[in-house]
Amino acid sequence: MKKPSSAIFRAFYALLLPVLLLAWQPQAAVARPLSAAELKQLRGVYQATWKGRKARVEVRRDGTLLARSGTKVDIGRWQVRGNELCVSFRVWTRGKFKCGKVERQGRWLVGLRKKDGTPRLKLRR
Repeated sequence: MKKPSSAIFRAFYALLLPVLLLAWQPQAAVARPLSAAELKQLRGVYQATWKGRKARVEVRRDGTLLARSGTKVDIGRWQVRGNELCVSFRVWTRGKFKCGKVERQGRWLVGLRKKDGTPRLKLRR
C-alpha cells in the first residue's frame, strides 16, 4: 500500500488546525451585567441554583418569588436596586436581602456573588 505524500498531510492539517483551535477556545469571557431595565423584565419560571441547591423558581410581577426544591417550598421577594438584583427568601436567606449584579453566561443568568466571587444564584428558562 502506498503512503500518502507528506504534502497532502501538511495541506490537510493546514486547513484542519485553525478549525480545531477555534473549536477548543474557551467561551468569550465578556460577560456584561444586566441593566436595571433588563432585570425588571424577569418574569416566569426558571430552573435555578441557589448556593448549590437546585430549585424551580417562579419570579412574579408583583415582586414575589416561589421556590421549590424537591419537596421543600420557600417564598420570598425580589426587587431591583440600582443595577443589582436583590432577593430575599424566608428560609434560604433568613429573610435578609442579598443583592448583586447579574450577568448572562450562555443560557444562564449568574450573579449575586459571594465575597470569594462564587455566584449564589443561577437562573435559566
